[in-house]
Order: sequence, then C-alpha cells, then structure tokens
Amino acid sequence: MEHLDLDVLRTFVSIVDLNGFNKAAEQVHLSQSAISMQMKRLEDQTGHALFERKGRQHTLTHQGEVLLSYARKMLELNDEALLNLKESKLKGKIKIGLQLDLAQSHISNAIYRYARLHPEMTIDLKVDASDTLQELLTKRKLDLIFYLSREKNRTFDSVPLSTHPLEWIGAPSYSNQSPIPLVTLGPNCKMRQAISAALTNAGIPWRIAFTSSSLPSAWDAVSAGIGITARTRIGMPASLTVLPKSLGLPPLPAVQAYLCTSPGETSRLVNKIREFFSHFHS
Repeated sequence: MEHLDLDVLRTFVSIVDLNGFNKAAEQVHLSQSAISMQMKRLEDQTGHALFERKGRQHTLTHQGEVLLSYARKMLELNDEALLNLKESKLKGKIKIGLQLDLAQSHISNAIYRYARLHPEMTIDLKVDASDTLQELLTKRKLDLIFYLSREKNRTFDSVPLSTHPLEWIGAPSYSNQSPIPLVTLGPNCKMRQAISAALTNAGIPWRIAFTSSSLPSAWDAVSAGIGITARTRIGMPASLTVLPKSLGLPPLPAVQAYLCTSPGETSRLVNKIREFFSHFHS
C-alpha cells in the first residue's frame, strides 16, 4: 500500500494556510518549482486535481478539501507524537492572549493540544480585541499573543502563521440596501476600519447598524438580519454565508495571523511555544 509523505502534506497545508505557492516556498525552504513538483506527485498519488486556478489564486477542489482535512489530522498526530516523546514536560505558568476571531480556530485548538501534552504547565488564556492584547503584551502583562493584522507589528518579535482573506458576510436572505447597514465591533477594531474605508473609497454609502464588544453578539446580529459584516471565515456561524460579488461590494484585503512576543524574550515556556508554532500551519 502507498504511503502519503508527511513532508509533502505539510507543504500542501502551508500552501492553503499561507494562501499561495510563493509564501509556502519561503516557509518550507524549497523553490517554487520543487513545491509544484511535490503537488504534482501528490495529485498523481491521489488520482485527483487538488487545486484549480482562478486568476492568480489557487483554490482547493472538492478532493483537495477532503485531503486537507486528513492532512491536518495526520500532521497533528505526527507532531503530538514527537513532542510527547522528545520533549521534557514543561512546568510553570504562561499568560497567552488570543484575538476574539481566533477563539474557534486551528490556533486555539493547537493551544489546547499543547496544554494536554504538558499537564504540569498552567495556561492563563485571555480572549480579547487585538489592540487590547498588544497593549497588554507591551506592558508585559501577557507573555505572548495571537492576533490578526494586515501587517507585522515591528514592536514585537512576530511569527506569521497563516493568511486569511476578509469576506463580506451576511444572512442568506440579505439584499442590497442603501446605506449599507454594518455590524461591527468597537471603533478601534482594525477590520471595522478596513471595511468602512473600502466602502468609502468605492463611493458606497454605509452606516453602523449594530456594534458590540462581543464577537458572538455581532454574529447573532448579522444572523438576525440587522446588517452585514466583513471578517474572515474563522468561526463564521453556519447560518451565515459569504455574500456574492454580484452585490457590488468592494474587494477587501487579506489579514495574517501572527504569534507575537516581547523582543528578547528569554522565558523557556514562551520560547518552546514559539518554536512549536513556528512549524505549525494546520
């Protein structure tokens, strides 16, 4: 029986999470031609095309999405086994900040998994807005943070993890209104600033219809038809949908997930988690 190569699967997952062959090549330290050859071999082995090209982007086929699910599980088990066998158990307490949007993501699942592997380590997890987390890290009230941003904060030591496009999201029954009713988080929310700027630059009238400091409450407001929002698909409720381009809403930028620590951080706990996530794209 044939065996799937874990290194090739890791490259495959990196292409998806980093949203492109070029960024994945940098991450796995291979040339783009070498990555293309890996993906061709993987397609030959599975008997299916895994990507389809749309403009400059490569999107997953249905078979690619199926393989992605298995690849994440296989890499997760591989990484857990190596961590469990090779690492000495960590002890102590670490304070981690996680942006609201990432509370139901592969990143949060990895934090929980890491905690299970080190039962003598205490994790104090704070879930909050990205600006709050960055302020707390600056004041050394958090040891490390995970957040989404369009660009790297050069105040911190930052590890890029994955790329996520912003999408216009609404209830399936939504039809165009003028002005566009927006559901957002607070005025300091970078995504709120990005979407209001995109609408203004496109000459499309908009208004704030609902605002909340709670992301679940914002999702509930969108589900109730109060307005639309723009966020990544992470944690998007099943009751909502990505709105079609036919509505004429302007394109939005992508954001990057970052792991950030204070410059010159020497804590063994922090650096072990940084090391774990620097190879983590599942």
